[in-house]
Amino acid sequence: MSSKDNSPDESITCDICGNVIEACTCSCPYCGERDSCECCLYDAATGGG
Repeated sequence: MSSKDNSPDESITCDICGNVIEACTCSCPYCGERDSCECCLYDAATGGG
């Protein structure tokens, strides 16, 4: 086991590309945005608006 303490975010991967979330470059399948997407906020997948 590594002596490095992994943050919880390092184990979350994108369902589409498989990369860790921090390295993901996919766009939202609902709105097409990447960084400004607000479709899935606060544990609620709205499917866009």
